[in-house]
Amino acid sequence: MSKKTIYLLGILATLIIGFFLHWYFCCNENCTKNAVSDETSLGNTSRPLPFKFEDGDITIRSNDNFNFMSSNHAIVQPLSEDLLSCVKEMITHLSKNKDKKLNITGFFKEEENNPSDFENLGIARATAIKRFLIEHGLSAYQVSAFEKKDNTLVLNQNDILYGPYAFNVGSLNAIDSNSERINALKKSIMKDPLLIHFSKTKSSTALNLKQKNKLKALANYLNSSDDARCTIVGHTDSAWSDESNMRLGKKRAEFTKRKLLEYNVDRAKIKTISKGETAPIATNKTEKGKAQNRRTEVIIN
Repeated sequence: MSKKTIYLLGILATLIIGFFLHWYFCCNENCTKNAVSDETSLGNTSRPLPFKFEDGDITIRSNDNFNFMSSNHAIVQPLSEDLLSCVKEMITHLSKNKDKKLNITGFFKEEENNPSDFENLGIARATAIKRFLIEHGLSAYQVSAFEKKDNTLVLNQNDILYGPYAFNVGSLNAIDSNSERINALKKSIMKDPLLIHFSKTKSSTALNLKQKNKLKALANYLNSSDDARCTIVGHTDSAWSDESNMRLGKKRAEFTKRKLLEYNVDRAKIKTISKGETAPIATNKTEKGKAQNRRTEVIIN
């Protein structure tokens, strides 16, 4: 065998050995990483989840989405122009199809803290998206908010949940299953209504824990339904003139309204009136009776 042949065989062997070494140390590692990446993209919601709306043959997508911080129900800002464009397209589609309704189901993890005035962060997040869509032109009658617990939600490194909600398009005439929960809440409030009592001549007072819990339940009801309304009625004892008592009763009703507004209730849903001393629930001949009459009560409309 000539020296030239031996030389060429040596080069060929070097190339073959180099190829296998490269495959073993580089390609094999990269393939493993890619496999892990593919597996993560299928089952790990810490990766960005795109916006998607489907209705029949209509599909609207955006790489951005409505995202939320952990233990929070405020939509992460800013929103991209692409997402806003897709939202506008979705609203236009629904506006042209008045018989259709967008159902939004918000997801939440059981371990999350709930700083909202809703029962859970699922309904709070769905309501946040619902309000955003209404502000951008969607009819309030064409959108409903629901909630669902999902402990498989995964945070990214910045504690952000990507798109923890789902859209579903249904018939506007279909029975709203969320109405059962709202009606149950309404019955509970009406069965044990909120009463706030006041000292003589006072139009404000410190609320106890039971009153605060009732106030929060009332706010939850008002926030959960577009049709929910309430009237706050202020009352007094008979210690002063009719005119003075009507003014004092109104001030007490306005105080209760301010407390309710602290839970982000739409002020248009709250009406305040005064009945002064005209609707006592006890005698005004005793101090105990007068104390019972100095009150506000909330009527669900």
